[in-house]
Formats: sequence, C-alpha cells, structure tokens
Amino acid sequence: MKKKMISFASLGLVCATFFLSCESNNQAAEEQLDVALETPEKIISNAQAATLFNNDQQTRLSQIGKENTRFKDKAIHFDLATLETYINRLENLASRNIPITGASFVFGVDANGKRTAFLMPSTRNADLDYQESFTIENGQFLTFKHVDPSLKLQNNSQNDENLVLSENGYLSFNEAVVMFNNYQTQYIQPFAKKVTKDYYTKAVWYSLDEFKGYFNYLKKKSDKYKLAITGIDVFFGVYNNDSSLELKSNAQTVFLAASTQQQTIVNVKGKSLQRLSQEDFFAKNDEEEVDGSLAFNLGHLSPPPPRG
Repeated sequence: MKKKMISFASLGLVCATFFLSCESNNQAAEEQLDVALETPEKIISNAQAATLFNNDQQTRLSQIGKENTRFKDKAIHFDLATLETYINRLENLASRNIPITGASFVFGVDANGKRTAFLMPSTRNADLDYQESFTIENGQFLTFKHVDPSLKLQNNSQNDENLVLSENGYLSFNEAVVMFNNYQTQYIQPFAKKVTKDYYTKAVWYSLDEFKGYFNYLKKKSDKYKLAITGIDVFFGVYNNDSSLELKSNAQTVFLAASTQQQTIVNVKGKSLQRLSQEDFFAKNDEEEVDGSLAFNLGHLSPPPPRG
C-alpha cells in the first residue's frame, strides 16, 4: 500500500512539474508576444541610427560646405507632452471629417540658418499619390505642395489654428513657407549642383497611429529603465547609396530619437547618439539591438519622384 501511495505521490510531482513547466513556457511565450506587440514596426537599431546620422554629415553637410555644423545644431527638439497634445488635436480634427491621414516633418531653414523640420497635418493627394501637407487659416484649407520648388506667400497669413508645429512653437502658413523656401535655396540647390537626382526629399510622413505608438513605446521604456525621457529629438539622416533600397538609395530622411533633459539617447542603456556616432558601430546590427533601441525611422519620403 505504501508503495502505491509513493507511486501516486511521484506521479503527482511529475504532473505538477509538467503543468508548471507548461505554465512557465506559456508565460514566456506571452511575454515575448507582448514585447513584439509593444515595439513599433519602424524602430531601427542603434547602428542604423548612427549610420543615417553619419551619412548626413558625409554626403550632405560636407558636400555643401557645412561640415563644421555643431552636434547641438543638428537636433530638432520637441517636448514629448507637446507632441502628444498636437497629435491628439489632429486625431480630433480627423474625427470631424477633415481628411487627415497623418503628419509630416517638413524641411526648413530658420532665420539663423539652422536646418530644421516642422510638423504639419497631411492628406493624401490622389492625383500624385503622395501625402501632401496642409494647414487651415482664416477658414481656408491651404495645401503645402512639396512637389513645388518654392511656395508663394499668402496676402494675409495668421496663426489662428495652431496646425504647424516647430521646435519653437506654432507657425503661420507664411512663416512655414519662408522656412521651406530657404531649405530649397540653402540645402537642395547647392547639393543638386554636385549630385543629380530625380527628386530631393522635402518631407517625411508618419501616420497618426505610428506617432502614438512611438510615444507609448518611449514612455514604457522610460518607466521600465528609469530613463527620464522628456522629449523627442529629430535628426536629418541619409540612407546608404545602395541600389537595393531603390527610391530611398542616397535619399535624405529624418529619424527620431528619445531625449532627456541632458542629451539624445538611442537605447535603454542610455547611450547618447553623439557618442554612438563616433564609435565603431558597424559591427553591431542585430535583433537584440532593435529590442533595446529608442530610434524611429522608415517614414514615407516626399515628394514622390516624377512620373515617367
């Protein structure tokens, strides 16, 4: 009888161990799924962020005599709470049948000659098949055509809707036009004299859901790793000159990185972009790096290349 009881007890221990093992495996699988779901699709590795940053220095700034641009002048800083409020406002407008598909970082140059980018709501231009920026002023729907080499000022322009967000606050249509036109004359034209391309990027588009997903991702990582993320820094980057990238080959873009009060950080270890861009980053470009990365890229470039 004792032997039978011992056998049943042994069986119970085996079963308990089996079920605990199953439960542990399921929990591990669920945790992996949670990580996969909470990581935005467009998160890029630390190495990719550093490559984009360095490519911009080597293939753009150095080409047009601006190779001495300081690191702090390359960062376009946005407060995270301000960005969240802005995207929520666009979402509310979209719910009122205003055809907002997302927002674009439109390229510009400020009054001090610093290259920058400002945010504008976008709608799909069905004729040209691209995301076209717009704003609303004095009750008018004003398009901001990236396909044009320069834009015309309005006779009367005032910032009455707060739809164009720069790093220094909201802009009127005319203020945005001046900055956009300055980018054409100070950055595109000098580069075009050296490198002929079918088109030159003037804006990068993300959907509203992509913005919100990235904000949530940063807040979760900030809480988990005690990173004190307070903002997002936007940097100009350039894709590799690789034919497999097709239209993105050697194309200008922007990428986003987390920002604390002190510096731009690119991973959960708090490593700074400035330090990473100066190191030998090419050896590290694996999936693990993407999991811990805080950089965001792969937006839609605009304008589209001309149709044949």
